[in-house]
Amino acid sequence: MHLTRCKDQASKTLDEFYTDISQHDGDIDRSIGQAMLNLLARLRALPGEREVWGLTSHYRLCLLAENSSATPWFVILAALDMQNFYIEYLMPERVAPWPNAYVRGEARSIDDAVRMIVTATEKSEGWSGKL
Repeated sequence: MHLTRCKDQASKTLDEFYTDISQHDGDIDRSIGQAMLNLLARLRALPGEREVWGLTSHYRLCLLAENSSATPWFVILAALDMQNFYIEYLMPERVAPWPNAYVRGEARSIDDAVRMIVTATEKSEGWSGKL
């Protein structure tokens, strides 16, 4: 997976953003920053040529299928630490019970989080027809 920061937040890379958080004074901020850095590395190590852009919202990472903050947030990731990850994906309109419905799940390991994120990118259909 090719994962880079959205052009609309070009002041820092995703790694710089989460490195800054991992160096805050608070234990919670540090654990969030480190978990997100680990997650970024794991996502980038996934096979395939899928282009994904990341947009940060507070400490969350929103995965976009196009390099613009105006596009849908197809997948939203958050972490509290290495045992608490939260993954959401935007349901395709044809199966959603209402407009902009999201499915949300929790993972207790980074391996499970990565599997859920892969599933979320597929189920959201945001990258359909793209690599």
